[in-house]
Amino acid sequence: MSLFHLAFLYLWSRPFATFLNLFVLMLGMATITALLLVGQQVQDRFFKESAGIDLVVGAKGSPLQLVLSTIQHLDIPTGNIDYQQAMKLAGNRQIRSAIPLALGDRYRGWRIVGTNDAYIAHFQAEFAQGNIWKSPMQAVIGADVAAKSGLQIGSALVGDHGLVDSGGAHVHDEHPYRVVGILKPTGRLVDRLVLTSVESIWDVHAEEAAGSNALEITALLIRYKNRAAAFSLPRQINARTSFQAASPAFELARLMDLIGVGKETLYWIGGLLIFVSLCGILIGLLNAIHQRQYDLSLFRVLGARPRKIVSLIMMEGMMMAVPGCLLGMLAGHGLVFIVGQMTRKGLEFGFKAFILVPEIYMIGGAVLILSAVLCLFPAWRAYKTDIRHSLMGASQ
Repeated sequence: MSLFHLAFLYLWSRPFATFLNLFVLMLGMATITALLLVGQQVQDRFFKESAGIDLVVGAKGSPLQLVLSTIQHLDIPTGNIDYQQAMKLAGNRQIRSAIPLALGDRYRGWRIVGTNDAYIAHFQAEFAQGNIWKSPMQAVIGADVAAKSGLQIGSALVGDHGLVDSGGAHVHDEHPYRVVGILKPTGRLVDRLVLTSVESIWDVHAEEAAGSNALEITALLIRYKNRAAAFSLPRQINARTSFQAASPAFELARLMDLIGVGKETLYWIGGLLIFVSLCGILIGLLNAIHQRQYDLSLFRVLGARPRKIVSLIMMEGMMMAVPGCLLGMLAGHGLVFIVGQMTRKGLEFGFKAFILVPEIYMIGGAVLILSAVLCLFPAWRAYKTDIRHSLMGASQ
């Protein structure tokens, strides 16, 4: 009988304790794995999508809400601003470029964004098929939208009014868009958007704006001409206009600080679960050695060398630690996959599982090394077992 088979039988002889230790370790590793996967993708998205945008100008309200709704497309806009006044602001000598955004509708959960070709250039996106719109009510769709919706060049689509699930959103079926372009995959937010001209958004909502002569957009995405603009332009906009200016870098850094508090708590919970599991493995091995002193002594009498006894105890402990770590990592990836594919927010955010996050494997390796170190103590106890005392005690 091999040492592996023997260690397996010892674990099988106490199934409840074995399963409990394995499950708790798996739960701790799954928690940490999911947090690292989500945290890495949140941070990458926040700062990757805001790169090249120095300022967001929109309606007054929460600056964080303004940034999340216009750059990340994760929230509801604070309102609309006058288009003519926005374009006048865009001509400020401190502004290098200003990209208009008009929001308010979605197609099957993907947001419809009224903008111009500079927005596509901002993502460095290229066309897989077709080209950019030439007239109102033409649309360009991202790679994910095309893949999951089945839309092709020439296909028609209609938007739902609103950016949240309301259960009875008005469908603009009297204003269909025609797909004229499909973008190549970029791995960025634009893959999950439907893009069109600002004029198209105005046409769709013309009846709602009846009686008002003012054309409106949601926001301007601004890039400074020089660094000095960062000190003066936001203050001027907030003080002298009806608009609000929000810095994406500042607001997202503040958000990450807020998220970090809860994330650290969950890290501690995951770490505590791993610690409890490892303590359970250690205690279980010590109890097993105490209960099997006669067996271990008999092995020695039959010719088993001390190193084989040490190997048996080490193998028994690692047969719980290794599967617990691996199953925990797999469960963490699986959880992120389910969230990313089966929840609306997960789809909006584009969470992906089974991506390389080195910290996950570093923590897994550290847990296995710590498990091996902890197993050394009961192995040493087994190595030091007094054969004669154990056999005589058993015979009595």
